[in-house]
Amino acid sequence: MFSFFRKKPEETSQAKLRAPAAANPRPQVTPLSTPTAQPVAPKTVALEQQPAVSPKPTAVPSPPPPQAETNTVGGAGAVDTAEMYSAVEEAAILYASDHPDQAAALLLDFVKNNADRKELKPWMMLFDIYQIQGKKAQFEELALEFVVKFERSAPTWSDGKVSGAQTENPKAGGGAAVEGYVALTGILQGDKDSLFLNLEQVAQKGAGLRLDFARLEGLDASGSRRLVETLQGLKKSGKKITPISVPHVTDLLKALLGQGSEDEQAHWQLLLNLYQCQEMEAEFEDLAVEYAITFEVSPPSWEAMPQCRQPVAVAMVDAPDELPHDEDTFFMSGVISADSAQQLQELKNFAASRSEVYLDMADVSRVDFVSIGDFVGVLVGLNCGGKKLLVRNANEMIRALFGVMGVDQFADILKRKIG
Repeated sequence: MFSFFRKKPEETSQAKLRAPAAANPRPQVTPLSTPTAQPVAPKTVALEQQPAVSPKPTAVPSPPPPQAETNTVGGAGAVDTAEMYSAVEEAAILYASDHPDQAAALLLDFVKNNADRKELKPWMMLFDIYQIQGKKAQFEELALEFVVKFERSAPTWSDGKVSGAQTENPKAGGGAAVEGYVALTGILQGDKDSLFLNLEQVAQKGAGLRLDFARLEGLDASGSRRLVETLQGLKKSGKKITPISVPHVTDLLKALLGQGSEDEQAHWQLLLNLYQCQEMEAEFEDLAVEYAITFEVSPPSWEAMPQCRQPVAVAMVDAPDELPHDEDTFFMSGVISADSAQQLQELKNFAASRSEVYLDMADVSRVDFVSIGDFVGVLVGLNCGGKKLLVRNANEMIRALFGVMGVDQFADILKRKIG
């Protein structure tokens, strides 16, 4: 089904060059027409003299190169050419095949040999490669040339927060450590030892835990108590905790408050923990006072939890005007490769209860060319299941690869802010 995803670089580049070559179609048409045209050749030549027929061959050429996202400079009027598409595609495939130096050399050659053109995409791809590789000198040199050429500010170098850059604590597959994902379903009960053990193991394997409450139907006191203990244990071990669909679980917990029973304390404590994770200090303080009055104890004190990722802060990076919160966003990290089966399965689990999913790739440095069929296969399956997929914050190398592979057929590739 996905055999077309395995194009060789030579085949891909030639396919995209057909449109500009249409004005001189002999190299493309001759091999196809010779087997069937032999007995009819004299008649077709004679008919070409009629004015009504001669213009028709112009409809035969292949469609123009895809208009995936024209990264034009405001006011510069960049024009995308076949030569640029060829360089972009070959560089994207080289980079996806883990040959970043060759990809950068190809793009740099295009930029240097086409000084009269204002095609932005090769420049942006070069900036991303240099940033990901940590080549600050080359980045800044390119930035100076960019300002002169395009008469506008260039992308800025970032020492830490860079789209797609590899960070500390790399996994075996390369890239940054990933927060594990677990979705809670049904009624949360304290006797589900395997569930709570799984929460701890998933969090310990990566940078932390993304805990999705969207499909949770309820909690008993023992379940809330065990979850509080688990979250506090992860906090002490320095793991990130990212609750997802917090309004849903908050409503479930609030419905269980008010009786003042001893078992009820666990629900109050879980709600207080979730408020802390969301940095909802005002809500925490109000609930703490109610808790103290209800149970005649000292009110719990606020403790900042810097290791919890804040949904709004992350969503604001390089995103469109309408920003979803974490409950609709699946975050990927590292290199998407044959080692990413767990991430892809987590994506499918995450999308199961949602009609619209934002796939954030800000922390993805590369999508492996050999394994992209598996990644696209997941997107196709979700798309066919009625899910709307939106990809954001992918670096320019990944975006170029997605253009080659036709990923925009199954997901919306959101534009990035440049500069």
